[in-house]
Amino acid sequence: MIKQEELLARQLQLQAEADSIVEEMHLKQLLTEAGTPVKVGSAALGLMAWRDLDITVVCSKLNIAAISGIASQLMSSPQVRDLKFINDTGNWNTDPAYPDGYFLGITYESNIGNKWELDIWFVDEPEKQPDLQHIRTMPDRLTPAAIVSILSIKTVWSARPEYGKQVTSFDIYTAVLDSNVRTPDEFKNWLGSRNNHFH
Repeated sequence: MIKQEELLARQLQLQAEADSIVEEMHLKQLLTEAGTPVKVGSAALGLMAWRDLDITVVCSKLNIAAISGIASQLMSSPQVRDLKFINDTGNWNTDPAYPDGYFLGITYESNIGNKWELDIWFVDEPEKQPDLQHIRTMPDRLTPAAIVSILSIKTVWSARPEYGKQVTSFDIYTAVLDSNVRTPDEFKNWLGSRNNHFH
């Protein structure tokens, strides 16, 4: 089991790295061409266990020309390995609980040689975007014990093939904050109780 001090130190290091990624990629200036960028997810909540940065851009109106221009500028960087685009608007958006949006997924190698995954959503109905709700509602619930539990579970599960597919960070947050799950083993049992069986 990784020590609490190591988990917290790594989290702080990754948060600082995430801030430097925003600077070196000029993301604030770039994303402002489409709307207001908001750091969300683990980087905003202080729950980082690996190099993954989530940003949601709140747009007054979804403008595909502006977004494709941003994508083009990102693609021209020699440090961008790949860039994925998803159109989740109109008929492509099959969940009415979620807003229409465009997504850019980027693999980026930082100036110091670390590989980062960036998930950037562009939405024009921010009140329907879950990650924006989480950064408003979750911080008050994140006790020191909950933070350590989340980091320890994420660190173990991030190496598993199911992670990011059948099992998400939000599953971990839900288990810890709503069901008082504290360890990776307890989390596996919690998943089993929800008919997700992993060994």
